[in-house]
Parts: sequence; C-alpha cells; structure tokens
Amino acid sequence: FHLWEEIYFRKKLRKFKLSKPPLFILGHWRSGTTLLHNSLSKDPSAGYISTYQSLFPNNLASKWLFRTFMKINMPHNRPADGVELNISFPQEDEFAFCNCQPNTYYNFFYFPTLYKTFFRQAVNHENLTEKEINVWYKTYDKLLKKALINSKGERLIVKNPVNTGRIDKILKLYPNARFLYIYRNPVAVFNSTRLFFRKLNPTLWFQEVDDQFIDNMIFDVYKQLIDNYSAQKNMIPAGEIMGKRVEEVEQNPLKGMENIYTNLLKEDFSKVKNNFSEYFSTQKNHKKNKCVVDENTIASIRKNLGKYMKMDNFDLPADMEIRDAEEDQ
Repeated sequence: FHLWEEIYFRKKLRKFKLSKPPLFILGHWRSGTTLLHNSLSKDPSAGYISTYQSLFPNNLASKWLFRTFMKINMPHNRPADGVELNISFPQEDEFAFCNCQPNTYYNFFYFPTLYKTFFRQAVNHENLTEKEINVWYKTYDKLLKKALINSKGERLIVKNPVNTGRIDKILKLYPNARFLYIYRNPVAVFNSTRLFFRKLNPTLWFQEVDDQFIDNMIFDVYKQLIDNYSAQKNMIPAGEIMGKRVEEVEQNPLKGMENIYTNLLKEDFSKVKNNFSEYFSTQKNHKKNKCVVDENTIASIRKNLGKYMKMDNFDLPADMEIRDAEEDQ
C-alpha cells in the first residue's frame, strides 16, 4: 500500500504549488483551537488534514479500503469533551506526523516521562542532526501538501498547538503563511487540559505516571510553549497574524469569522457567510465541561501561570466552582 501511495502522489507533489497562503491556527491545547479549525473548515475552498489522514497519512491512495475499517471502529464523540468525531472531519496534523517520522511531540502520549526530550527535539530541533532536521522539514511539507491534494482545497487550514512554539520552523517552510492565535484564561486552560489528559493518557501510555506528574507537565509545557510564541511572534510580518480570545468566537462566531476573513485572509466573507451560518446553527447545544478546582490547585495555578494571567488581564473565571481541598481527597 505504501508503494502505491508513493507512485500515486509522486507526480502530483512534483507539480503542486500552493494557490493561497496556508493558515496556521495557534494556541495551547484546550484554548479553542478545535472550535476555530472545525469552523474555518466549513469554507468549501478549505483544505485540511482529515481524521482519517491523521491515522493513515501513508494510505490516502488506498483510503477506499482503510476508511471502512476506521469508520466501523471509531467512537462517535471525543471521550474527554464530547466533541463529535468523524473520519472526514479536520484533525491535528501532529497525529499524522507521528506516523511519518520520529521527531514529533505527540510521542509523549506513549512515553510521558520523556516529554521534555520530545519537546526539545520536535519543537526546538535541539540535539537533532542536520539530516534529521532536513527530514523533518521535507516530511512535514509533504504531509501538508498531500492534505490539500486529498481534500481538493485551495487554502490549507492547519491546527496544531505544537506549532505555537515553532513559528520559526513554519515560516521557513511557508514565508507567506497566515497565523491565527487563539487564547483563553490560563486557569480554564489548565483545568481543561488536566481533565483531558487524565482521561486520554492512560489509554495510550506505556509509562504510567501519577496526577501530580501530569499537573507539573502541563505547567512546564505551557510556559515553554507560550514563551516560545512570545519570542517568535514578531517574526511574522504585520497583518499576517491575528490574535483572538476564545470568548470572541464563542459569543458571536459569525462576526468572529467575518473579522478573520476581512482583516487576516483579505477575502470576501459574503461568499461563505451562509456556510458558516448553517454550521453555527447546529452547534448551539454543545455544552462545555464545568470548571471545578480545589483551593490547592488555584494556588498552584497562580504560582505557575500567574505571569500569563497578568499578560492578558485574566483573573479567576467568574463561572468557576472552587471546592475545599478536602472535598477532592
């Protein structure tokens, strides 16, 4: 199947050129990146990595066979938050990247104690040989271009929280790329990421770690990711990056999309307005998990993420429920 994949895409990739600058959605996990990705992908001209491609990146030419097996075995909703799943829906490319070459951050799902090593290698390219770095760039470019060919899109929409910390690498591949950075209260981000990892990680890992390890890992990666973003965002030319609070998109999604099209993508929003209107009308019943934390966790968040709360003028979420530490013991 892999041989047929190479034959099928070789000529297509050789002639392929991006017709529009790709759009990279940045932001820490659980900040609203999926919301933006799913929404922007409703544009008929959007191209993206599908959930199928995220698991079978080397079997697109034979998807007629593997899609059937995947559709039978895949759950209808994401276990951690209830978001609907479908083999054709957009998905993060880091999952697919894991199946293409070794230096990807999502290896931490399987070996969590090595997350620092994976971050240094996959995000910062530390301790990689020149050959390994070249393979990384070549493989990532091939993966994304195959996604656009496969989805028959014009503009590639890429959502990958890991890219938040490697803007320099993205610009090296796509100097004219557009970037959309979404951010959320660090308190809510930590709580949601913790809940997500505690549910998901045990189903994947080969190394068992305790809850305190997961908390420390979230704090550590949050700092590294956002610090990288802060240090590299000025590399992006003016007008080619936009930042948005998740509340802006949640409270008035149609207006949020119009702002993105008008001021970042420089495209006529009226041509796709109806596509977004129809999609948003189907999402009104989605309910997010309630933010519930204990006093000790609040103290840890303030200690580790207080700097980032102040950076964007965040305080404790108004709808957050705080419990006594004894209640969670």
